[in-house]
Amino acid sequence: MIRDFNIEWKEVRKLILAQEFQTYVTGAGIATGAPVLAEINSSGISGAQINQAGDSIATIISLDEVDITKQVRFRALLAKNSTDADAETATLLYTPLVAGTTVLIAPATALSTAIPALTYGTVANVPTFTDFGIINRNTLLSTHFAIAVDLAVTMTNASADEQFIVGLEMRYTPRRTAGPRRNILGGRRLLTAYPSGVQLHATQEGL
Repeated sequence: MIRDFNIEWKEVRKLILAQEFQTYVTGAGIATGAPVLAEINSSGISGAQINQAGDSIATIISLDEVDITKQVRFRALLAKNSTDADAETATLLYTPLVAGTTVLIAPATALSTAIPALTYGTVANVPTFTDFGIINRNTLLSTHFAIAVDLAVTMTNASADEQFIVGLEMRYTPRRTAGPRRNILGGRRLLTAYPSGVQLHATQEGL
């Protein structure tokens, strides 16, 4: 029988668009602030438009296929409708959820490694990824069926309504067999520059 033993999974890349977040059920933000979905540059594509500091969007992400013995990485997909090379920081907070136990509140736990600051390019309306923030391996528990997440971006230099949260990308090593969570190889990490490419992670244990 094949189990999670020396299987070299390829890292999974999951993009959660702003429209899939749950902040817009009543038109007002569930999390701090009240961002609205707005069209970006007459493209027919929308994002959460950041009008004031504290605007954020929230949702719940299932951990069903996530190997929690490996790190989980996140990066924000942002856009800005001006040509200013503003420096801003996306912040992702989370709360692990235990069914029947955890009260739903605004997520408040910081990532093990925060998402680094981003300096926008000087071309407007370009979708731009931040670098990755990380939840360390073995931080999440087998009792956690999901995590609630809250994503915000600063307005240190950008003006109101210039920035859009387009989405959140999550990368993780999958757990797809029924075996115990042990001895699974870290897998091949997807290259940032080439979405379909892979590279071997330097230390299997850390992924």
